[in-house]
Amino acid sequence: MRASSYHDLASEYGAYSCVECGKCAAMCPMAETAGSFSRIKSPRGIVQQVLRGVSVNDMPGLASCLQCRQCSQICPAGIDIAGLIAELRKLLPEPPVCVCSVCGSPMLPEDARLYLSRAVDSGFEEKLSYPALCPSCKRRTYAKNNS
Repeated sequence: MRASSYHDLASEYGAYSCVECGKCAAMCPMAETAGSFSRIKSPRGIVQQVLRGVSVNDMPGLASCLQCRQCSQICPAGIDIAGLIAELRKLLPEPPVCVCSVCGSPMLPEDARLYLSRAVDSGFEEKLSYPALCPSCKRRTYAKNNS
């Protein structure tokens, strides 16, 4: 990807406002679900990689993002980190392998899917199906039920 394209995305989603506070990384559920979670895979790490012009092929955190939007909601600078990650995912040469059968959105990485499946299995009386774990479907259902 051209450096100017990264600049455009960084500007559009507010990445240049990053103050490197780390709140987004602290709120990221992948820190708990992925044993290989690191600063470079965190939302903050992804923003910093975009600002440095790192190729999307070299951003391992893109595939790990759950699109829960907690990073965007907690950001004191108002950066739409989840939106930035969603746009960066579109630039990947090979899209994420799993997509939701309901809405077609990229699904969770395997380690997150297994973690959430265990949490669902142990925390609910009825077993939820895999599409019920799709963050995009959950947001759409919530919005529909609360509008």
